[in-house]
Amino acid sequence: MPRVRAPGGAVPWWFVELRQLRYFLAVAEEGRFSRAARRLHIAAPSLSQQVQALERELRVPLFERTPQRVELTVAGQALVPRARVILAEVERARAEVHAAESGRERVSLRVANMADLVLDGTLRRLGQGIDGVEVSVSSSRGDDALDAVRQARADAAVVWSRRPRDRDLDGVVLGSVLFGVVVPLGHRAAASARVPVASLAGEVLVMFPRDPFAGVWDRTVDHFFPGGPGPGQVVVEPNLLDSPDAVLRAVGAGIGVAAGILGVVDRRGIAGVQTRQLDPDLRLDLEVVWRAPAGDSVRKLVDFLVQSAREPGAVIEAAEHLDGGTGPRVRA
Repeated sequence: MPRVRAPGGAVPWWFVELRQLRYFLAVAEEGRFSRAARRLHIAAPSLSQQVQALERELRVPLFERTPQRVELTVAGQALVPRARVILAEVERARAEVHAAESGRERVSLRVANMADLVLDGTLRRLGQGIDGVEVSVSSSRGDDALDAVRQARADAAVVWSRRPRDRDLDGVVLGSVLFGVVVPLGHRAAASARVPVASLAGEVLVMFPRDPFAGVWDRTVDHFFPGGPGPGQVVVEPNLLDSPDAVLRAVGAGIGVAAGILGVVDRRGIAGVQTRQLDPDLRLDLEVVWRAPAGDSVRKLVDFLVQSAREPGAVIEAAEHLDGGTGPRVRA
């Protein structure tokens, strides 16, 4: 059957093979054909031929090839996010077909680092499924959680306060989380139940890396240092995988003070630290976000998370409506 070209020289996407997109992404992520071939368990020449076939089909070069490595061209950079979305949608379609056969729907939820500590009990219950829906939960960096939803690699995500530029997704504020100050044992601030922020002006603040949580990071630093931090006054603990424990251990070692979630820090079992409430309070929102329009299974998931935020004993304090009632606030 002859191939029919689209009007105006446009390339019809249905001539691009999914296998070629998977191979392209592997090369883009590995930076070398040999490493990508090992990852895919195919011969490097076969991989190169498939990528070249994709370039011929799209009629643009996707890589700049050198003896040391391959670099994405501008066209290749543009294709990466689209390829991820396409492959994710295919995987989702496959999962939905299997779910339809089994009679259970499936959704995936990404949870930003440290938000899982706030929603620990809720996430355990999610693992058992809700109202005929199977929920797959995984932890993620804050920025990657948002990108996963945008690129259809996840159905929804729980993230910390979004910056204005990140509000392209639909979302509901689950509530606010109260942070206090974590200080070493014997620190003068430990003598007070509430620590005035002004009294911490000369302290060193230990923080997690900024990039995955830019909005939360900026609000925290601004709260501790309303006039801006001085040189060397913010120390970054780079071990994001072990956050917040790595930050707490740095405080215990006397490096500085830190922000910590009240009701969570004490359960971490880190020796040599104490937590006190700040004056004024530091509260950060947790939101659940999704792509519009939300399907029934995503709505069930969101409703479950909103209701869980209202349960007695929850670390999160449920959001309030503008009319004074308790409930979620919607942001888009």
